[in-house]
Order: sequence, then structure tokens, then C-alpha cells
Amino acid sequence: MRRIRLVSGIVICAAAIVGSLSIVASVSAEGMAVVEQDVAYSFAQQVTFTLAVTSSAEISEIYLFFRGSKDPDTEKVAVAVENGAGVIRVSYTRDVGLYPLPPFDQITYWWQIEDVAGNRLQTEPEEFTYADNRFEWRALSTPGISVHWIETRGDPAYAQTALDIAQASVEEINAELRAPLPDSLDIFLYDTEYHLEGAMVLAGRDWIGGQARPELGVVLVAVPPEQGYGSRMKRYLPHEITHLLVYELVGSEGYRYVPSWLDEGLATSNEQLPTPEYALALEEAQQADGLLSLRDLCVPFSPDPGRAFLSYAQSASVVRFIRQQYGGDAVRRLLAAYADGASCTSGVDDALGISFSRLESDWLASLSPATGWRVWMDRGGVWIGLWVLTILVAVPMIGHLHRGAGR
Repeated sequence: MRRIRLVSGIVICAAAIVGSLSIVASVSAEGMAVVEQDVAYSFAQQVTFTLAVTSSAEISEIYLFFRGSKDPDTEKVAVAVENGAGVIRVSYTRDVGLYPLPPFDQITYWWQIEDVAGNRLQTEPEEFTYADNRFEWRALSTPGISVHWIETRGDPAYAQTALDIAQASVEEINAELRAPLPDSLDIFLYDTEYHLEGAMVLAGRDWIGGQARPELGVVLVAVPPEQGYGSRMKRYLPHEITHLLVYELVGSEGYRYVPSWLDEGLATSNEQLPTPEYALALEEAQQADGLLSLRDLCVPFSPDPGRAFLSYAQSASVVRFIRQQYGGDAVRRLLAAYADGASCTSGVDDALGISFSRLESDWLASLSPATGWRVWMDRGGVWIGLWVLTILVAVPMIGHLHRGAGR
């Protein structure tokens, strides 16, 4: 468990994984004084906040406030006070397995103490980085990008490969997006998917090999330092970096409106080493009449691995189709429309000048020559069926009339 201790007037540094912590002396007011603060956590398990305070009067209430750097709201917790005067020690433990904190984020917290005389003391806000302290990390950096890897796994060549791929990915992806670059990009290389799972499960996506935290400029990927690691990096890193650049382009508010099919489709299509299984999944679903509706891909993908895998495959295919049919600038127009708050369907009309259903049917028609007839039938629906039925009824009647005329 990582411990970060704050003692009156004394700075005690803990080994920081990312960034550093600001330590201040105790504060006091009206007979009350904070003599010790402490934060201890085990990543993805629990975080414990503790406080020691002295008071000449009986303390009636103690509250803990905390929030992540991008959280719109501050959480407030009333902490039980066992004895009211003298040296008071309290603690609060948060089960981050049940109530997650954003991994690799800066968490700000402070205390508020009240006594029976109506006096109130509020501590200065403090911060700690909620990093993965299960491992010791090494880092390799270039301006704007840092690669972190587990000290006992991998070597500088392993990290340098990731750094080179990350730099190339930023340049290539931004040739299309032209997004402002994040202040910093931190990439964490886990040696196994099992070790990554503790961070991934916090977002409910424990079955995939990577995760981006766009609002924090953080990318987490599982790439074992073994033969072929460069191939996995070429697949995972451009994918996750795309999410960061899309976020920088549209902003935190606009990012909420970007549909999953566009965000994930861009990320998947930008992978430097394509996944051949995506094409196979798309073909099999097409043959089995099992393709997903594009409307279903407006929202976050299903947690079911099979359905999610097809969602990625379809979304990448749709994005490639848009690039081919409407040019490279079409992606920027779409993102601009969604950044302005357009709905999943109206954004297509605003940016491409066609309806959402037309985009879907045109994309389906592009998958194979045989699909065009099928899409035409699907779009005609009941009217085509009625037309066919009319022909079937009319043909015998016409034949009967001809035979009658010949007699």
C-alpha cells in the first residue's frame, strides 16, 4: 500500500509514480489544529484518508471533501467522531473497486472540522496522484510524450520502440485531424493483460488490450516485452492516441456527443497494423445477416466481447467508406458537427449532406457487389413485396385474356 504522510511542518516524500505531491504545514484556528494528514492506497482496491486534529473544545463534525481533476462535482463524506476533545483521530476508507476513482488522475482533497462552539477549520486542498503503485515504473521521454514501463520487465529498447511508434502516430493521425496537441501524453506499458486488468476493470472494459484516458492524456496498453511486441504496439498505440487527439480537437463537452461508431471507427482504422480478424468478422456477419444497425453503434459498445468485436469492425469499415466517398476532410466536418452538439443522426446530415439511413445503406452496398441488390430490396420493403404480388396476380389474367382473344 502506498502511503503519503503529511506531518506538522515536516515534508515526508513518498516514491511518486507520476508527478509529485505538495506538502504543507498544519493549519489551526480558534483552538483547533491539524497535526497530521495521511493518504494510503492500494491501486484498484481501497484508498484511506486519515486525520489527526487537536481541539480545546469538543469537536462535533468532521467532513472529508475530494474530487478528481475532471470531476464536475465534489464528494462530501461525514466522518464519525468517536471522542470529542483532545487529540482526535479519524479515517475514511473508500472501496475503489465498488466506487472507482479515475486511475492516474490527480485527486484533490481537504477536511472541514467543526466544534460545539461553532468554530470551523478547513484545511488547504492537497493532491495525490492515484497511480498504479503495484509496480515500480521506469520512464523514457521526449518533449510531450513519456513512456513508462515496469522496471523488472522490458528494457530501454522496448520503451524506445513504443516512443517511436507514439511519435509517428501523433504525426500521421494529426495530418487528418489537425488537433491541438495535449500538454503531455503518458503511455504505460503493462507486461500482461492480467496486470492491466486492475486498471481496465475500473472502466468496465477488462477484455481489451488498451485504454485511453483522453481527459488526462494517459494511455494504458498491455504489451508483453517479448518477440513481436512491436506489432502489438503498432496496433494498440495509434488506436488509443486517436482517442486523445479527437478529445483535444472537440473538447471535453464536444467529446460527449461524438458517437462511438465515429470515435472507435477512427481509432480502429488508424491502427498501423490492421487486425485481419475484423475483416473476417465483418464478412461472416454479412453472410449470416448479422450486421449491427449503425444506430446501435451510436452509443458505447456492448460489453459482450463478440458483439463488441463486430462493432469495432463495422465502425472502422464505415469510417474508411466515408474517407473514400467524401474525402479526408469529411472526418473533420463530422467531428465539428458533433462538437457543436449534433445528434448521432443529424451530424451526418450536417457534415455530409445525406441522411443517416442513406449513409448506412450506401455503406452496406459498398461491401460487395451482391449487397447492392439486397440493400435495394431492404429499402423498398413492403412496397416491393406488393409490387411482386401484383405481377404474380396479373400474369395469369393476362395469359387468360390472350388465350381468349385467339379463339
